[in-house]
Amino acid sequence: MTEWGLFPFNTTQINHQNLETKLGNITLANPLGIPSGLDKNAISIKGLFKTGISFLELGTVTPFPQEGNEKPRLFRIASSHELINRMGLNNHGAEAIGRKLKQWSGNGIIGLSVGYNNNSNDPIQDFLNVIAECGNYADYLALNISCPNINMDLDLSTPENLSTLLQKISWKQKDLGFDKPLYLKLSPDYEPTQLNEIISVSLDEGVNGFIATNSTISRPFSNNPIYQERGGLTGPYLFEISTKTLARVYAQTQGSIPIIGVGGISSAEDAYIKIKAGASALQLYTALCYQGTGLIKEIGNGLSHLLEKDGYSNIAEAVGIEHQNWLT
Repeated sequence: MTEWGLFPFNTTQINHQNLETKLGNITLANPLGIPSGLDKNAISIKGLFKTGISFLELGTVTPFPQEGNEKPRLFRIASSHELINRMGLNNHGAEAIGRKLKQWSGNGIIGLSVGYNNNSNDPIQDFLNVIAECGNYADYLALNISCPNINMDLDLSTPENLSTLLQKISWKQKDLGFDKPLYLKLSPDYEPTQLNEIISVSLDEGVNGFIATNSTISRPFSNNPIYQERGGLTGPYLFEISTKTLARVYAQTQGSIPIIGVGGISSAEDAYIKIKAGASALQLYTALCYQGTGLIKEIGNGLSHLLEKDGYSNIAEAVGIEHQNWLT
């Protein structure tokens, strides 16, 4: 149904003036978006923008179509409103998704999550091929170097490999005649030293922002056997882990570039905490699976109220004001 925009609701608009925010040169009517993983193949753009979000991240897109990992590969932990997934970046491939994006002419900011095929011999070239095929149709590019559910021999999070990747993407964009903002998607499982190195290299190579964070391979203490399933965990357990990473990124960058906060947001209060920890925009996924898309409007209205109650006229005034609380 989503492919044709046949959602069982009217178009929702969240237009509180104090919710307007910026991701670099991109202006968002509100900070709420949906991350990659929901609309992998650019088939639900029209319907998803009806929910009230101001930006949608598609993909992750790989050069060639791939089926992903064997099923079952998605597990619900209903008691805690969490998910474990090991989807494996299943998607229709860059050529097919590029054709879909070329046809899109609506409003709303589109991000494109860029990745690599499973067991690729040259994952860096995979990134370049995706960008060449459909990068120009997006408003920003999200570089997914932190997916826990795909195999490759080259670790793109090492300083040398990351620097090479970012340099080649910069050169490729120049060759293609466009310059899309680059957002690096971070893992919540990096050790502090590793995270510091990634941020430092990214800043040196001109990355425009960060997405904090991807899913986690860590697990809570629990007798529930579902937690033993391999894959990335999302939902409430991820909230604290991802927010600590978000705050560390904000601290190291000194708030100089925007951060998209994602991980465990299920209320306006959660959204506000992420903003005060350093996020300029937010993404929701797992909570929508349990609470429905009406949650987007609920969070937007609630966040506007919280900002007003604390005397902030816009989101920018609140970004990062409590990041130090998460650094201990």
